[in-house]
Amino acid sequence: MHSSFSMIFGFAAALLCAGILPAGAQGLYPAYDDAFSARVANPTDNGTLAQFVTVAVNAGQYDQAISSIEQYLIKYPRDARARLAASRLYYYVGSYELARRQVQYGLEVGDLPADEQLDAVRLLARIERALLGVTWELALTGGMFSASTDFEPGGAEDDRTLVSPYGRADGFVRWDLGTPSADALVLSGSLTATQRFFTEDLSVPGAEETFIHGNAAITLDKGLPNSGIDSLRLLLSAFTVTDRFDNDVHETGVGLSGRFLVRPTVETTLFAGAGYIDLSGSKGIFADSRVFYEAGGSYRFRNGQALGLRLVGSNDFASGSGEIGRSYMGEVRYGGVLMEVPDLFVWSHQVAVSAGHSDTPDLSVGIGTNIESDFWRIASESDFQLTDWQKVSVDLAYRETDFDIASGDRNSFELLVSYTLTLN
Repeated sequence: MHSSFSMIFGFAAALLCAGILPAGAQGLYPAYDDAFSARVANPTDNGTLAQFVTVAVNAGQYDQAISSIEQYLIKYPRDARARLAASRLYYYVGSYELARRQVQYGLEVGDLPADEQLDAVRLLARIERALLGVTWELALTGGMFSASTDFEPGGAEDDRTLVSPYGRADGFVRWDLGTPSADALVLSGSLTATQRFFTEDLSVPGAEETFIHGNAAITLDKGLPNSGIDSLRLLLSAFTVTDRFDNDVHETGVGLSGRFLVRPTVETTLFAGAGYIDLSGSKGIFADSRVFYEAGGSYRFRNGQALGLRLVGSNDFASGSGEIGRSYMGEVRYGGVLMEVPDLFVWSHQVAVSAGHSDTPDLSVGIGTNIESDFWRIASESDFQLTDWQKVSVDLAYRETDFDIASGDRNSFELLVSYTLTLN
Protein backbone atom coordinates (compact mmCIF):
# COMPACT_ATOMS: atom_id res chain seq x y z
CA MET A 1 0.00 0.00 0.00
CA HIS A 2 2.76 2.44 0.98
CA SER A 3 4.81 1.91 -2.21
CA SER A 4 1.84 2.36 -4.52
CA PHE A 5 0.68 5.33 -2.49
CA SER A 6 4.13 6.95 -2.83
CA MET A 7 4.12 6.35 -6.57
CA ILE A 8 0.69 7.94 -6.97
CA PHE A 9 1.63 10.89 -4.80
CA GLY A 10 4.84 11.38 -6.78
CA PHE A 11 2.79 11.53 -9.97
CA ALA A 12 0.46 14.10 -8.37
CA ALA A 13 3.41 16.18 -7.18
CA ALA A 14 4.83 16.22 -10.71
CA LEU A 15 1.57 17.59 -12.04
CA LEU A 16 1.44 20.18 -9.29
CA CYS A 17 4.96 21.37 -10.03
CA ALA A 18 4.06 21.62 -13.71
CA GLY A 19 1.19 23.89 -12.79
CA ILE A 20 3.29 26.10 -10.50
CA LEU A 21 6.04 26.82 -13.04
CA PRO A 22 5.49 29.89 -15.24
CA ALA A 23 3.72 28.78 -18.39
CA GLY A 24 6.16 30.60 -20.62
CA ALA A 25 9.06 28.65 -19.13
CA GLN A 26 7.47 25.42 -20.33
CA GLY A 27 6.54 26.69 -23.77
CA LEU A 28 2.92 25.73 -23.15
CA TYR A 29 1.04 29.02 -23.22
CA PRO A 30 1.07 31.03 -26.51
CA ALA A 31 1.89 34.43 -25.03
CA TYR A 32 -0.45 37.30 -25.63
CA ASP A 33 2.37 39.51 -26.95
CA ASP A 34 3.41 36.88 -29.50
CA ALA A 35 -0.15 36.44 -30.71
CA PHE A 36 -0.57 40.20 -31.00
CA SER A 37 2.71 40.54 -32.94
CA ALA A 38 1.61 37.81 -35.34
CA ARG A 39 -1.71 39.60 -35.78
CA VAL A 40 0.07 42.88 -36.66
CA ALA A 41 2.44 41.10 -39.05
CA ASN A 42 -0.44 39.32 -40.83
CA PRO A 43 -3.42 41.71 -40.65
CA THR A 44 -5.39 39.92 -43.39
CA ASP A 45 -4.79 36.35 -42.21
CA ASN A 46 -8.04 34.88 -40.88
CA GLY A 47 -6.26 32.11 -38.99
CA THR A 48 -3.90 34.53 -37.23
CA LEU A 49 -6.86 36.68 -36.24
CA ALA A 50 -8.75 33.70 -34.84
CA GLN A 51 -5.71 32.60 -32.81
CA PHE A 52 -5.24 36.11 -31.40
CA VAL A 53 -8.91 36.37 -30.44
CA THR A 54 -8.68 33.00 -28.64
CA VAL A 55 -5.55 34.02 -26.73
CA ALA A 56 -6.97 37.45 -25.87
CA VAL A 57 -10.21 35.96 -24.53
CA ASN A 58 -8.36 33.41 -22.39
CA ALA A 59 -6.16 36.22 -21.05
CA GLY A 60 -9.24 38.31 -20.25
CA GLN A 61 -8.33 41.02 -22.78
CA TYR A 62 -11.81 41.35 -24.31
CA ASP A 63 -11.34 44.97 -25.40
CA GLN A 64 -8.24 44.13 -27.45
CA ALA A 65 -9.96 41.16 -29.05
CA ILE A 66 -13.07 43.18 -29.98
CA SER A 67 -10.97 46.05 -31.33
CA SER A 68 -8.90 43.74 -33.52
CA ILE A 69 -11.83 41.84 -34.95
CA GLU A 70 -13.77 45.04 -35.67
CA GLN A 71 -10.77 46.43 -37.57
CA TYR A 72 -10.61 43.21 -39.56
CA LEU A 73 -14.33 43.34 -40.39
CA ILE A 74 -14.01 46.86 -41.79
CA LYS A 75 -11.78 45.43 -44.53
CA TYR A 76 -13.49 42.04 -44.83
CA PRO A 77 -17.15 42.53 -43.91
CA ARG A 78 -18.30 39.26 -45.52
CA ASP A 79 -16.05 36.98 -43.46
CA ALA A 80 -18.68 34.82 -41.75
CA ARG A 81 -16.25 33.16 -39.33
CA ALA A 82 -14.99 36.53 -38.12
CA ARG A 83 -18.61 37.63 -37.62
CA LEU A 84 -19.24 34.55 -35.48
CA ALA A 85 -16.11 35.24 -33.41
CA ALA A 86 -17.23 38.85 -32.91
CA SER A 87 -20.66 37.65 -31.81
CA ARG A 88 -19.15 35.38 -29.18
CA LEU A 89 -17.04 38.24 -27.84
CA TYR A 90 -20.00 40.59 -27.54
CA TYR A 91 -22.01 37.84 -25.84
CA TYR A 92 -19.23 37.30 -23.28
CA VAL A 93 -19.25 40.99 -22.31
CA GLY A 94 -23.07 41.25 -22.25
CA SER A 95 -23.57 43.36 -25.42
CA TYR A 96 -26.40 41.17 -26.66
CA GLU A 97 -27.75 43.49 -29.38
CA LEU A 98 -24.32 43.71 -31.03
CA ALA A 99 -23.86 39.98 -30.59
CA ARG A 100 -27.16 39.27 -32.36
CA ARG A 101 -26.33 41.63 -35.22
CA GLN A 102 -22.96 39.95 -35.84
CA VAL A 103 -24.19 36.35 -35.76
CA GLN A 104 -27.19 37.15 -37.96
CA TYR A 105 -24.94 38.73 -40.56
CA GLY A 106 -22.61 35.73 -40.41
CA LEU A 107 -25.54 33.37 -41.04
CA GLU A 108 -26.76 35.52 -43.94
CA VAL A 109 -23.34 35.36 -45.64
CA GLY A 110 -23.66 31.56 -45.59
CA ASP A 111 -19.99 30.57 -45.82
CA LEU A 112 -19.78 28.78 -42.45
CA PRO A 113 -18.82 25.09 -42.27
CA ALA A 114 -21.60 22.77 -41.05
CA ASP A 115 -20.32 22.56 -37.45
CA GLU A 116 -19.88 26.34 -37.15
CA GLN A 117 -23.29 26.87 -38.75
CA LEU A 118 -24.76 24.80 -35.92
CA ASP A 119 -22.71 26.75 -33.35
CA ALA A 120 -24.02 30.01 -34.80
CA VAL A 121 -27.65 28.86 -34.56
CA ARG A 122 -27.16 27.79 -30.94
CA LEU A 123 -25.42 31.06 -30.09
CA LEU A 124 -28.24 33.06 -31.66
CA ALA A 125 -30.78 31.18 -29.54
CA ARG A 126 -28.80 32.00 -26.39
CA ILE A 127 -28.58 35.64 -27.40
CA GLU A 128 -32.33 35.86 -28.03
CA ARG A 129 -33.04 34.44 -24.56
CA ALA A 130 -30.63 36.92 -23.02
CA LEU A 131 -32.37 39.80 -24.80
CA LEU A 132 -35.65 38.61 -23.26
CA GLY A 133 -34.00 38.88 -19.85
CA VAL A 134 -33.63 35.14 -19.19
CA THR A 135 -30.44 33.08 -19.26
CA TRP A 136 -30.00 29.52 -18.03
CA GLU A 137 -27.43 26.76 -17.85
CA LEU A 138 -27.39 23.10 -16.88
CA ALA A 139 -24.09 21.23 -16.44
CA LEU A 140 -24.18 17.42 -16.19
CA THR A 141 -21.02 15.70 -14.95
CA GLY A 142 -20.22 12.00 -14.75
CA GLY A 143 -17.02 10.19 -13.91
CA MET A 144 -15.04 8.03 -11.53
CA PHE A 145 -13.88 8.95 -8.01
CA SER A 146 -11.07 7.13 -6.20
CA ALA A 147 -9.75 7.64 -2.66
CA SER A 148 -6.82 5.92 -0.92
CA THR A 149 -6.44 6.46 2.83
CA ASP A 150 -3.34 5.67 4.88
CA PHE A 151 -4.09 5.42 8.63
CA GLU A 152 -1.50 5.79 11.37
CA PRO A 153 -0.38 2.51 13.03
CA GLY A 154 -2.07 1.71 16.31
CA GLY A 155 -5.55 2.86 15.35
CA ALA A 156 -8.66 0.80 14.72
CA GLU A 157 -8.55 1.39 10.95
CA ASP A 158 -6.72 -0.47 8.19
CA ASP A 159 -5.41 1.27 5.06
CA ARG A 160 -8.00 1.12 2.35
CA THR A 161 -8.90 2.25 -1.16
CA LEU A 162 -12.31 2.82 -2.69
CA VAL A 163 -13.39 3.43 -6.28
CA SER A 164 -16.84 4.84 -6.94
CA PRO A 165 -18.96 6.30 -9.75
CA TYR A 166 -19.39 10.06 -9.50
CA GLY A 167 -22.30 12.17 -10.67
CA ARG A 168 -23.11 15.87 -10.41
CA ALA A 169 -25.70 18.27 -11.82
CA ASP A 170 -25.47 22.07 -11.55
CA GLY A 171 -27.85 24.61 -12.97
CA PHE A 172 -29.24 28.11 -12.78
CA VAL A 173 -31.89 30.35 -14.27
CA ARG A 174 -31.28 34.11 -14.21
CA TRP A 175 -33.97 36.73 -14.75
CA ASP A 176 -32.82 40.26 -15.59
CA LEU A 177 -35.04 42.72 -13.70
CA GLY A 178 -34.41 45.48 -16.22
CA THR A 179 -32.93 48.02 -13.80
CA PRO A 180 -30.08 50.46 -14.56
CA SER A 181 -27.84 48.58 -12.11
CA ALA A 182 -28.49 45.23 -13.88
CA ASP A 183 -30.32 43.68 -10.93
CA ALA A 184 -31.29 40.04 -11.38
CA LEU A 185 -33.08 37.19 -9.66
CA VAL A 186 -31.22 33.87 -9.79
CA LEU A 187 -32.56 30.39 -9.05
CA SER A 188 -29.71 27.88 -8.68
CA GLY A 189 -29.04 24.39 -7.42
CA SER A 190 -26.69 21.40 -7.49
CA LEU A 191 -26.73 17.71 -6.60
CA THR A 192 -23.67 15.46 -6.14
CA ALA A 193 -23.56 11.71 -5.46
CA THR A 194 -20.60 9.39 -4.89
CA GLN A 195 -19.13 7.09 -2.24
CA ARG A 196 -16.81 8.23 0.51
CA PHE A 197 -15.13 6.72 3.53
CA PHE A 198 -17.09 7.80 6.64
CA THR A 199 -16.27 7.31 10.33
CA GLU A 200 -18.45 8.78 13.08
CA ASP A 201 -15.56 8.79 15.54
CA LEU A 202 -11.99 7.53 15.90
CA SER A 203 -12.65 4.48 18.10
CA VAL A 204 -14.37 2.15 15.62
CA PRO A 205 -13.74 1.24 11.98
CA GLY A 206 -15.76 3.09 9.39
CA ALA A 207 -17.12 2.01 6.03
CA GLU A 208 -17.76 3.11 2.47
CA GLU A 209 -20.99 5.09 2.47
CA THR A 210 -23.02 6.81 -0.24
CA PHE A 211 -22.42 10.54 0.07
CA ILE A 212 -25.00 12.98 -1.28
CA HIS A 213 -24.69 16.74 -1.29
CA GLY A 214 -27.51 18.96 -2.49
CA ASN A 215 -28.33 22.64 -2.36
CA ALA A 216 -30.80 25.07 -3.85
CA ALA A 217 -31.01 28.85 -3.55
CA ILE A 218 -32.90 31.90 -4.72
CA THR A 219 -30.69 34.99 -4.90
CA LEU A 220 -31.23 38.68 -5.48
CA ASP A 221 -28.15 39.98 -7.31
CA LYS A 222 -28.30 43.77 -6.84
CA GLY A 223 -26.02 46.58 -7.91
CA LEU A 224 -25.70 49.20 -5.18
CA PRO A 225 -26.58 52.85 -6.01
CA ASN A 226 -23.94 55.27 -7.29
CA SER A 227 -21.29 52.59 -7.37
CA GLY A 228 -21.28 51.37 -10.97
CA ILE A 229 -22.70 48.11 -12.22
CA ASP A 230 -19.45 46.16 -11.89
CA SER A 231 -17.84 47.84 -8.90
CA LEU A 232 -20.11 46.92 -5.99
CA ARG A 233 -22.86 44.34 -5.79
CA LEU A 234 -24.88 42.70 -3.03
CA LEU A 235 -26.13 39.09 -3.22
CA LEU A 236 -28.94 38.17 -0.81
CA SER A 237 -29.88 34.47 -0.76
CA ALA A 238 -32.38 32.11 0.84
CA PHE A 239 -31.17 28.53 0.54
CA THR A 240 -31.46 24.91 1.61
CA VAL A 241 -28.61 22.42 1.86
CA THR A 242 -28.17 18.75 2.75
CA ASP A 243 -25.19 16.45 3.31
CA ARG A 244 -26.05 12.76 3.75
CA PHE A 245 -23.23 10.51 4.94
CA ASP A 246 -25.27 7.38 5.71
CA ASN A 247 -28.80 6.40 6.77
CA ASP A 248 -28.23 7.52 10.35
CA VAL A 249 -26.26 10.74 9.83
CA HIS A 250 -27.37 13.61 7.65
CA GLU A 251 -27.06 17.35 8.01
CA THR A 252 -29.97 19.29 6.53
CA GLY A 253 -30.77 22.96 6.92
CA VAL A 254 -32.34 26.13 5.57
CA GLY A 255 -30.77 29.53 5.87
CA LEU A 256 -30.09 33.09 4.76
CA SER A 257 -26.85 34.65 3.54
CA GLY A 258 -25.46 37.91 2.23
CA ARG A 259 -22.39 38.58 0.12
CA PHE A 260 -20.66 41.77 -1.08
CA LEU A 261 -18.71 41.71 -4.34
CA VAL A 262 -16.33 44.59 -5.09
CA ARG A 263 -14.38 45.14 -8.32
CA PRO A 264 -11.98 48.05 -7.75
CA THR A 265 -10.32 47.27 -11.12
CA VAL A 266 -11.15 45.04 -14.07
CA GLU A 267 -8.50 42.56 -12.93
CA THR A 268 -9.42 42.53 -9.21
CA THR A 269 -12.42 41.05 -7.39
CA LEU A 270 -12.95 41.12 -3.61
CA PHE A 271 -15.76 39.50 -1.62
CA ALA A 272 -17.02 39.11 1.94
CA GLY A 273 -20.14 37.45 3.30
CA ALA A 274 -21.88 35.74 6.19
CA GLY A 275 -24.96 33.60 6.81
CA TYR A 276 -27.08 31.54 9.18
CA ILE A 277 -28.38 27.95 8.86
CA ASP A 278 -31.13 26.30 10.91
CA LEU A 279 -30.03 22.65 11.32
CA SER A 280 -32.96 21.41 13.42
CA GLY A 281 -34.08 19.10 10.59
CA SER A 282 -30.82 17.12 10.72
CA LYS A 283 -30.32 13.59 12.05
CA GLY A 284 -27.39 12.18 13.99
CA ILE A 285 -25.66 15.51 14.68
CA PHE A 286 -25.85 17.76 17.76
CA ALA A 287 -25.87 21.24 16.23
CA ASP A 288 -29.20 23.06 15.92
CA SER A 289 -27.81 26.07 14.06
CA ARG A 290 -24.68 27.39 12.40
CA VAL A 291 -23.22 30.82 11.66
CA PHE A 292 -20.69 31.00 8.83
CA TYR A 293 -18.51 33.68 7.24
CA GLU A 294 -16.18 34.12 4.26
CA ALA A 295 -13.80 36.65 2.74
CA GLY A 296 -11.32 36.67 -0.11
CA GLY A 297 -10.46 37.92 -3.54
CA SER A 298 -8.70 37.26 -6.83
CA TYR A 299 -6.36 39.06 -9.19
CA ARG A 300 -6.00 38.23 -12.87
CA PHE A 301 -2.59 38.76 -14.47
CA ARG A 302 -2.15 39.77 -18.09
CA ASN A 303 -0.83 36.37 -19.15
CA GLY A 304 -4.16 34.74 -18.37
CA GLN A 305 -3.15 33.51 -14.92
CA ALA A 306 -5.07 34.34 -11.73
CA LEU A 307 -4.28 34.32 -8.01
CA GLY A 308 -7.07 33.79 -5.50
CA LEU A 309 -7.32 33.88 -1.69
CA ARG A 310 -10.22 32.64 0.44
CA LEU A 311 -10.95 32.42 4.17
CA VAL A 312 -14.02 30.56 5.48
CA GLY A 313 -15.21 29.61 8.93
CA SER A 314 -18.23 28.53 10.95
CA ASN A 315 -19.51 28.17 14.52
CA ASP A 316 -22.07 25.53 15.58
CA PHE A 317 -24.62 25.98 18.36
CA ALA A 318 -26.96 23.65 20.28
CA SER A 319 -30.04 24.62 22.28
CA GLY A 320 -29.18 24.92 25.97
CA SER A 321 -25.45 24.34 25.41
CA GLY A 322 -24.33 27.38 23.46
CA GLU A 323 -21.39 27.01 21.08
CA ILE A 324 -20.40 23.36 20.63
CA GLY A 325 -18.09 23.44 17.62
CA ARG A 326 -16.09 25.61 15.28
CA SER A 327 -13.96 25.31 12.16
CA TYR A 328 -11.99 27.54 9.83
CA MET A 329 -9.91 27.20 6.67
CA GLY A 330 -7.68 29.31 4.43
CA GLU A 331 -6.95 28.60 0.76
CA VAL A 332 -4.65 29.98 -1.94
CA ARG A 333 -5.25 29.25 -5.64
CA TYR A 334 -3.12 29.99 -8.68
CA GLY A 335 -3.59 29.00 -12.29
CA GLY A 336 -4.96 29.70 -15.72
CA VAL A 337 -4.55 28.55 -19.32
CA LEU A 338 -1.51 26.31 -19.91
CA MET A 339 -1.95 25.08 -23.46
CA GLU A 340 -4.14 25.63 -26.50
CA VAL A 341 -4.32 23.17 -29.37
CA PRO A 342 -6.48 24.78 -32.09
CA ASP A 343 -9.61 22.79 -32.95
CA LEU A 344 -8.82 20.23 -30.20
CA PHE A 345 -8.79 21.59 -26.65
CA VAL A 346 -7.79 24.34 -24.25
CA TRP A 347 -6.01 23.13 -21.12
CA SER A 348 -6.59 25.16 -17.95
CA HIS A 349 -4.86 24.24 -14.70
CA GLN A 350 -5.10 25.41 -11.09
CA VAL A 351 -3.09 24.59 -8.00
CA ALA A 352 -4.86 25.01 -4.64
CA VAL A 353 -3.23 24.85 -1.20
CA SER A 354 -5.40 24.97 1.92
CA ALA A 355 -5.12 24.43 5.67
CA GLY A 356 -7.60 24.52 8.51
CA HIS A 357 -8.73 23.49 11.98
CA SER A 358 -11.86 21.75 13.24
CA ASP A 359 -13.23 21.27 16.77
CA THR A 360 -16.53 19.33 16.69
CA PRO A 361 -18.47 16.97 18.99
CA ASP A 362 -17.71 13.23 18.80
CA LEU A 363 -20.88 11.84 17.21
CA SER A 364 -20.51 8.58 19.13
CA VAL A 365 -20.35 10.26 22.58
CA GLY A 366 -22.21 13.56 22.58
CA ILE A 367 -21.87 17.22 23.45
CA GLY A 368 -18.89 17.92 25.67
CA THR A 369 -16.59 15.37 24.07
CA ASN A 370 -15.02 17.01 21.05
CA ILE A 371 -12.64 15.83 18.35
CA GLU A 372 -10.01 18.37 17.35
CA SER A 373 -8.07 18.12 14.11
CA ASP A 374 -5.76 20.13 11.87
CA PHE A 375 -5.33 19.53 8.16
CA TRP A 376 -3.52 20.73 5.08
CA ARG A 377 -4.35 19.90 1.47
CA ILE A 378 -2.81 20.42 -1.95
CA ALA A 379 -4.78 19.92 -5.15
CA SER A 380 -4.16 19.91 -8.89
CA GLU A 381 -7.22 20.67 -11.03
CA SER A 382 -7.06 20.37 -14.83
CA ASP A 383 -9.85 21.15 -17.29
CA PHE A 384 -9.57 20.23 -20.97
CA GLN A 385 -12.21 22.34 -22.77
CA LEU A 386 -13.11 20.44 -25.94
CA THR A 387 -15.92 22.72 -27.15
CA ASP A 388 -18.10 25.45 -25.64
CA TRP A 389 -20.28 22.64 -24.23
CA GLN A 390 -17.86 19.84 -23.39
CA LYS A 391 -14.88 19.41 -21.11
CA VAL A 392 -12.87 16.65 -19.46
CA SER A 393 -11.49 17.23 -15.95
CA VAL A 394 -8.72 15.49 -14.01
CA ASP A 395 -8.51 16.50 -10.34
CA LEU A 396 -5.88 15.23 -7.91
CA ALA A 397 -5.67 16.00 -4.19
CA TYR A 398 -3.48 14.98 -1.27
CA ARG A 399 -4.56 15.67 2.34
CA GLU A 400 -2.99 15.12 5.75
CA THR A 401 -5.20 15.23 8.87
CA ASP A 402 -3.78 15.29 12.40
CA PHE A 403 -6.19 14.52 15.25
CA ASP A 404 -5.70 15.21 18.95
CA ILE A 405 -5.70 11.40 19.25
CA ALA A 406 -2.45 10.56 17.45
CA SER A 407 -3.56 7.05 16.42
CA GLY A 408 -6.35 8.62 14.36
CA ASP A 409 -4.04 10.60 12.06
CA ARG A 410 -4.48 9.84 8.37
CA ASN A 411 -3.23 10.77 4.91
CA SER A 412 -5.41 10.50 1.83
CA PHE A 413 -5.04 10.77 -1.92
CA GLU A 414 -8.05 11.44 -4.16
CA LEU A 415 -8.48 11.26 -7.91
CA LEU A 416 -11.54 12.41 -9.88
CA VAL A 417 -11.78 11.97 -13.64
CA SER A 418 -14.97 13.37 -15.16
CA TYR A 419 -16.74 14.56 -18.30
CA THR A 420 -19.08 17.58 -18.28
CA LEU A 421 -21.76 18.45 -20.81
CA THR A 422 -23.13 21.99 -20.52
CA LEU A 423 -26.56 22.85 -21.89
CA ASN A 424 -27.73 26.44 -22.31
